[in-house]
Amino acid sequence: MNIITIHTDNENQTNLLKALLEELKMKFEINNKEEFTDWQKREIDLGMKDIAEGRFSSSEEIRKKARLCLK
Repeated sequence: MNIITIHTDNENQTNLLKALLEELKMKFEINNKEEFTDWQKREIDLGMKDIAEGRFSSSEEIRKKARLCLK
């Protein structure tokens, strides 16, 4: 068995895919809740800790560093 994850942008896309999968007699689940893996949750927590401790850069600082790399 293979698992395919598809993120739709609107109800029309969801309904179209649902109709297609029903026509193909394929099993599927529709989940409207975003879920994170344990790894993702840990990484988010680490990032939040870094921010709280001042270990981050602004978007502008990153752009400046990127421009230097491209010279």
